[in-house]
Amino acid sequence: MVTASVVLGLALAPMGWVLLLAATVTPQWREVPQRPGHPWDVAFFDGLWESCTETSSAPSGRRWQCQPIPEELSVSWLMHLLRSLTVLSLLGSLVSYLLANLGARWWSNTSIPVLTGSAGLGLVVCGVVYLGAVSYMAHLVLLSLVSSQVPERDKFSMGTCLYLGWAGGSAEVLAGIALLLSFRQRHKRTIPRAPETATPCDVDY
Repeated sequence: MVTASVVLGLALAPMGWVLLLAATVTPQWREVPQRPGHPWDVAFFDGLWESCTETSSAPSGRRWQCQPIPEELSVSWLMHLLRSLTVLSLLGSLVSYLLANLGARWWSNTSIPVLTGSAGLGLVVCGVVYLGAVSYMAHLVLLSLVSSQVPERDKFSMGTCLYLGWAGGSAEVLAGIALLLSFRQRHKRTIPRAPETATPCDVDY
């Protein structure tokens, strides 16, 4: 039988995964609305894979131009770390969600609590990993904003993808907690009780 916590976990997990996918592929991890030395209507955006510019006063409306991030940035240990953490979190969340569905066994009246609990633990870990990645990027962005050694043209602000990553990672963590709570409840129900021993009665002879 599928419990309410399992339903909640299976509902939150795909929503969080979509948010994480959008945060990973969209080039808006950091942005500069108006960069010194460039036209006022040109905004700059950086992601994990691409760097983009947006021209807001183009004759045909807003125009985007994207290109791969510079080579010196793409080969840095930080970019390799962020890419690895985000991709592994996406893959791990997807596998955990599939395991959760197998454990829930919608087509049967019996579920597999071990699979459901393992999937919940996997979702929690993947969510925490992604939260760590976006939080570290936000930390670097804030450090560059307050640093006097960083030129004004290189001072980015936090992009939309960081907020998507925080929302998606939190949803994955909550989904995993819901599945773990379901596993704990089912485990309590299946613990056999100790047989009751009859108390001896005093008999007068």
